[in-house]
Amino acid sequence: MANHPTSSPPSTDALTGTLAQWRKAVEAELQGVPFEKKLVTRTAEGIALQPLYTRADLATVPHLASRPGEAPFLRGGASLGYKEKSWEICQEITAREASVFNTAVLADLQQGQNCVALMPDVASRAGIDPDAAPAGTVGNGGLSLADGHDLAAALAGVELTAVPLHLRAGADAAPLAALLLAYAKQRGIAPTALTGSVTADPLGEWAERGALSATLATQFDNLAGWTNWAAKNTPQLRTIGVEAGAWSEAGGSATQELALAVAAGVEYLRALQARSVAPAVAAARMRFSFAVGPQFFTEVAKFRAFRLLWTRAVMAFGAEAKVAAQSAVHARTGRWNKTLFDPHVNMLRVTTEALSAVLGGCDSLHISPYDEATGASDEFSRRIARNVHTLLAEEFHFTETADPAGGSWYVEKLTDELARKAWALFQDIEKQGGYAAALRAGSPQKLVAATAAEKDDAIAKRRSSLIGTNLFPNLKEKPLAVQACDAAFQTTRAQVIRQRRGAAPQTAAAATWAQRFDAALAAAAKGATLGQLSALCAAPASAEAAITPVAPKRAAAGFEELRRAADAFAQRTGARPKVFLAKIGPVKQHKPRADFSAGFFAVGGFESVGKEAFETAAAAAQAAIKSGAPIVVLCSTDETYPELVPAFAGAIKQANPATTVVLAGLPADAAVVAQFRAAGVDEFIHIRASVRELLANLLKKIGALT
Repeated sequence: MANHPTSSPPSTDALTGTLAQWRKAVEAELQGVPFEKKLVTRTAEGIALQPLYTRADLATVPHLASRPGEAPFLRGGASLGYKEKSWEICQEITAREASVFNTAVLADLQQGQNCVALMPDVASRAGIDPDAAPAGTVGNGGLSLADGHDLAAALAGVELTAVPLHLRAGADAAPLAALLLAYAKQRGIAPTALTGSVTADPLGEWAERGALSATLATQFDNLAGWTNWAAKNTPQLRTIGVEAGAWSEAGGSATQELALAVAAGVEYLRALQARSVAPAVAAARMRFSFAVGPQFFTEVAKFRAFRLLWTRAVMAFGAEAKVAAQSAVHARTGRWNKTLFDPHVNMLRVTTEALSAVLGGCDSLHISPYDEATGASDEFSRRIARNVHTLLAEEFHFTETADPAGGSWYVEKLTDELARKAWALFQDIEKQGGYAAALRAGSPQKLVAATAAEKDDAIAKRRSSLIGTNLFPNLKEKPLAVQACDAAFQTTRAQVIRQRRGAAPQTAAAATWAQRFDAALAAAAKGATLGQLSALCAAPASAEAAITPVAPKRAAAGFEELRRAADAFAQRTGARPKVFLAKIGPVKQHKPRADFSAGFFAVGGFESVGKEAFETAAAAAQAAIKSGAPIVVLCSTDETYPELVPAFAGAIKQANPATTVVLAGLPADAAVVAQFRAAGVDEFIHIRASVRELLANLLKKIGALT
């Protein structure tokens, strides 16, 4: 083999000089526009993303020499990455009924899925039978599982010794775990053969629901009991869940999601250690779940940063670093940016999100079907989502390289910045007394709500884009319909369970957790319902104090409300809300603002009318009045507006004072704005306007929105 000359990297002084020359050339091209304003992007995490990264940015970044499979596991827990073990294709199925779930999961397992993700509904996770559940909780968020009959129907034909099962069991895993183990025994499956997870996450349920039926101390007792029992009897099942994705779904930032994930994990380690569960045992049985957001490189860095942070936290408890790598990391593409209008764009969104989770090194992944926001995905949408996994692994070969993002100056620096900011926030939470104390005080909720408000403002003003929703809408499309959590389903389920339910098993209030669980296993085998098992497993305890819950949001919801209002208006009146575009002057003069105006109003469901351009304000006003449109927009230039506005707005108001006159643009001089308002201009549309708020007000004015 021939020898090839190698070159050394430039010296620090040479690199500094080259960067200075580059910066000077760029600033010359910007022609006075500040470099920091034009080329530096500031994120919700408080990080300033630079337009160029070099090796100089890595001067203070640690762990660059670490390898995949080595602490602090920045590059993943396996030395060969996905060549050692690929990520699990862990697709959730949006089904409320066991038979529907079973049909879907059997089909999906035959077509690429390699594990079963079973998400019980709100009532089932709370351990409440359908006839005793609060309204709106049965079938809400998952599968209604009331007894062993339901579980058997859901898992019929599924070979549990061949595929992992992941079951999110709520605040207390015992009732659902008893159903699963009784079903496994009925099938002749040894508990030691079960793989996957049956996780309790009392902190996560408390944060999402705002309430717990038992105190946290009691729930920690239950979690310790379940973890100890599983360590002896089901050694391949994870028992502790950390649902960090809820913070992202509520609009939080990546640093907030990271910090709160570590804080929750530390709270569990601390609580279980006090209950004789060693940190090494607890960490090995944890399954962290994150939502994947739309910022591609930030999400890649987030997953890499988590491994580093969690290793540091685990080692602080005296455990070996390798224990941290045993904690599983699950990812699911986020719901926050998914839309009901132009929903096929969701396919593109989840593809980049899935790739960022894979590059970040997740252990399992759910890729949302494009219609997931409706609560009822179909076979086609599930297939498309599932095939993204296959494309990433089989066509794009992202399983071939361990830590493929490693070595990128940008990604390494961003990972370090995220980790530092998240650790600082984690330390703030610890100073408040830990995760639970912070939740009681409401500080994480307030912090995330503030970030969500900033993101919402960016969406409303279109600084952040949702294609097909706040930009480039298709007014001819029919949006996806949301599946309502209807009362009829809950009534039917209640009747079925009342007919199937047998006599309640006797409880033993003074028994230990293990004794209560043994009784639950025996009762589950005899057909006890989830509510009966919950009563059997529960120790006497009062409820935990209520807190402010973490409410999930969808960024598109506000614009979707406007579109629905406009669609309803069209059905009621026979025509969409209309906006007349008064284009004055030659094309070069009016086109930029006419196009902007048409797009501005379209995202609210308005139809723009007025195809021709006019030479005078009088002619434009006459055409606008004749159109009968309740809203007219003057489209021209700042230079021509002083002459055009008084004549145009005056003529419109004289003909019909109720007509809303809008000016495309906003004069820089406040005095000019005041003059235009005095002349009859009601609103100004421009790039800094709150599009959603202004359109909502106009829809209300014409009676399309209440």
